[in-house]
Amino acid sequence: MRFAWLCLLCVISAVSAQAAETLHVALDDYCPYYCKAPSQAQTQLAPQPGFVIEILQYAFGKDPAAIEYHFRPWKRGLQDVRQGKLDALVMVTHSEAPDLIFPQQAQAKSEGCYYTRADNHWHYQGVESLPQVRLILGNGYDYSEPLTSYLKTAATESDVSYLSGNEVLSRIFQTIKLGRAEATMDDSAVADHLLMKSGLNQDIRKAGCSPNTIDFYVGFSPKNPASVARAETLSKAMLELRSSGQLEQILARYGLKDWK
Repeated sequence: MRFAWLCLLCVISAVSAQAAETLHVALDDYCPYYCKAPSQAQTQLAPQPGFVIEILQYAFGKDPAAIEYHFRPWKRGLQDVRQGKLDALVMVTHSEAPDLIFPQQAQAKSEGCYYTRADNHWHYQGVESLPQVRLILGNGYDYSEPLTSYLKTAATESDVSYLSGNEVLSRIFQTIKLGRAEATMDDSAVADHLLMKSGLNQDIRKAGCSPNTIDFYVGFSPKNPASVARAETLSKAMLELRSSGQLEQILARYGLKDWK
């Protein structure tokens, strides 16, 4: 009996220790989902950190020790989460990384829109209009249909080019401004925020949006035994935030509305 009681204590201690473990999160800079401070500090969020960060803080605790953020290019972050070096990636889709552990409830919904230089009169009118422009996109990013299918056929550099590394979207907009590419497609909330913040909204214009949307998630490492429980915790937090009205309040701080 004493042995059974000791075993039970061991299990409880292990669960408690697991729950108290710091959540190590990989992210780059994709404001207003998650926002890096405008400084050289590589692990510093902006004072208004992004609505997904506020969701994570609600789910896993606001104590600074509860969550540790690791800024790095998105593809490297995905690799580190896959290998178990980090615990979670913000943000990711099912098709980008089907091997990760996903919560049932999405943390965001992305609307993809096209952007071109202000003096370019091209407008997105379905996949048949895409060959009219030279696209530039983020390497390794997931794009909604029909762009995904188009990219499989547009294999030459004259049709599509890609950028990797840090601050990809900002560099893409600069490339379009300089006339080295003609159009890009990205999340409308992120692109509009960046254009306004950088002042490039005078040089770059929105040129139509895709009718298809993509669900965004915080994806958890398949190498970490705590990932399933953490995904469930995040799903529960989403339901609580939505039913209480707090999610609407969080989104409003970033000029957004609930997608459901």
